[in-house]
Amino acid sequence: MNPLTALSLAASGWIAVLGVNHPAFSAAVALAAVAAGTARTRSAKVALAVLALSLPAALSMALVHAPYGEHRIAPLITADGLAVAGELSLRFAALMSCFLAAMAFVSVPELVKALQALPGGNRLAYIAGSALQLFPQGAATVRAVRDANRLRGRRINARTVVPHVVLPVLADLLSSGANRGFALETAGYDLPGSRTVLRPAPDSALQRAVRWAAPLVAVGVVLWT
Repeated sequence: MNPLTALSLAASGWIAVLGVNHPAFSAAVALAAVAAGTARTRSAKVALAVLALSLPAALSMALVHAPYGEHRIAPLITADGLAVAGELSLRFAALMSCFLAAMAFVSVPELVKALQALPGGNRLAYIAGSALQLFPQGAATVRAVRDANRLRGRRINARTVVPHVVLPVLADLLSSGANRGFALETAGYDLPGSRTVLRPAPDSALQRAVRWAAPLVAVGVVLWT
């Protein structure tokens, strides 16, 4: 699937969930998105990620809304407050499910290629690629710095974590970002005009039609309801 199609479907899900704003619809969208993500990854990664993100949000919503209803069922707990918290939690879970399921169909290289092929999309492709690769690159740099400290026999504590871990990681990330910028400038990245790639992301006529029709259908569902 083309990454832009996956993101368009995710955005359509967001529009429908926020517009319809009904617990049953939110639950249905969440289940459909989790099922699609599970089928794509052939694992429970998407479901576990949705659960990990939704549980803290649900607890915070319960703390905010549960005490302030009209039908008290226990100290600091009301039935209508819990209902509001549950509805908001379901909506949050549906939104996260749409995003995480879409990301299961998206790889960073394919997304960058799809964005780069758009008119004037070279800058957007660079921003998206840099943002999505920052966390993996940061994690790899942290591991390298940790191994270097271990090889030197240096113990990391509260006093030494900044000079021996934080500053080396930041310096490496900044220097690697500057080096990428120099390489892109040398390759003429700032020159105007569209870009081409040797092996573009798959993008059939059906996917293009779905990409444009899905948001319109979502808006239609919202208006109809």
